[in-house]
Amino acid sequence: MTLFLCAALPLIAAAIIALAGDRVGRRGVVAISSAALVLAFGASVAIGQAFAAGKSSLVAELGPWLPLRGGDLALVVVPTTLPVLIATTLVSAAIAIASWRVRQTRAYQLAILLGTAALVLVATAGNLALFTAAFGLLGVATYVALSHDHERAAAAAGAERAFVVDRLGDSALVLATLGYLALFRTLDLAEIETRVVVTRVADIAFIGPSVFLCAGILAKSAQLPFQARATALRDTSLGLATFGALAFAASAVALTRVSWLVHPGVLAAAAALGALTALLAVVLAVTRADGRAALAWIAIAPAGIEIVTIGAGASEMVLTIFVVTAIALALLTAIAAIGRPHLSWRGAGPARARRALADGLGFLAVSVAVARGYGAIAKALEDGTDASLDRAVGWIAAATLRAGRIVAYAEAGPAWRLEAIGLAALIGLVAYWGLR
Repeated sequence: MTLFLCAALPLIAAAIIALAGDRVGRRGVVAISSAALVLAFGASVAIGQAFAAGKSSLVAELGPWLPLRGGDLALVVVPTTLPVLIATTLVSAAIAIASWRVRQTRAYQLAILLGTAALVLVATAGNLALFTAAFGLLGVATYVALSHDHERAAAAAGAERAFVVDRLGDSALVLATLGYLALFRTLDLAEIETRVVVTRVADIAFIGPSVFLCAGILAKSAQLPFQARATALRDTSLGLATFGALAFAASAVALTRVSWLVHPGVLAAAAALGALTALLAVVLAVTRADGRAALAWIAIAPAGIEIVTIGAGASEMVLTIFVVTAIALALLTAIAAIGRPHLSWRGAGPARARRALADGLGFLAVSVAVARGYGAIAKALEDGTDASLDRAVGWIAAATLRAGRIVAYAEAGPAWRLEAIGLAALIGLVAYWGLR
């Protein structure tokens, strides 16, 4: 039941806001949204406590959903998906609470609630049908988020681009689900995984569904050739841009749940596209004069790096990158709520103290996490690699990434180029290991 609440609470709150939002007023809408997301975060923490007490998995079965084998409505949490669950609900709760300081529309709160429920379902879906449906719900949330300011031409155009890309991704995921259903005669991911043990995933029959699956996830995470979706973040508010960056990273992490279903050749091609996307994002971010354009491009870089590391088989580093990104987003959202709502860091006084605190905490968090990530990928890809060199490069990259500045590109001046250089160093090191 606790696992079910992580997805149900945001959906219930979204339904209440959609039906009675005009009656409760703006403050009431924010209160409902914040309460639901804070409770969802609390439920995810409770699940984490259960794992700390010795549980190895948690399953919530709600009964039949589709008249197909393995089509039951079931949610599953394992140690590899638990960090995604906690990090997603944490960032969403921080964004909702921070909206007290800024006047936002009802669509803003609906987008955050629907997006949170979708990301929770993507991370915990027990079958392919629910996995695909969750991505469809994420597409709805994205469209609502980007169209809430539809009166501006730029925002409306961005919403249209995102809608088209999302529909392409949804179509690809549906075709992949149908392909795997034809191969295994079941939708249940656990059952399919046991069959894959005795089935050659490298068989040519897996190429078609693998292509559609990877294409769908690449579209949802705004990777090449679907990178145009990222530009829509340039014309939206800071809160929705933050959530968009989280959604891109979480969509890429979802590939770890089904990577064992993907043909090795297709997975290698997806990893190459992820590397190209991350490199393109860094280059474009460095060369943009507009800070919001830089933010829009750099938001897709973590997802690209995650896909590269999935192709390399370093699942621990994928989770590390996602958790670090989530910590950075939550930290900046909290600092923005304490200070001025639009992250105007310039000037003297308390703003500089908050900025220093954000940079300091961010540096510590990213330093530890990225250094561990480098160690993980070194161990996974090449036994015997010089661990001291790996750690040294990891700490250097961490110093440039500084979580306290990831979302502040819009008004931080030229300092954000250091973060872009750090991402470029990370991409280069991952590519080096992959080529060797």
